[in-house]
Amino acid sequence: MDPFTLDDLKRLIDACVGTDDAVQLDETGAATPFLDLGLDSLAVYEVVTRIQDERGVAISDDDIDGLETPRDMVAFVNGLLVETAG
Repeated sequence: MDPFTLDDLKRLIDACVGTDDAVQLDETGAATPFLDLGLDSLAVYEVVTRIQDERGVAISDDDIDGLETPRDMVAFVNGLLVETAG
């Protein structure tokens, strides 16, 4: 399976928050906490739901709470993809 990228995450975030509130997400912003990017916990949970649907991985609520930045989420999802491909 293809790796999960920052561009994939940005596409899902934009789909959740709408184009009027689209997040400027690049390599620099990847280390910025979701809250500072304007995403509350509900938006993050919605993004995670879309990731689970698209990628066929399971992410627990406890795991979500530990994912504070886009970089954290991309790395975590890619770890899950490696585990499930194993």
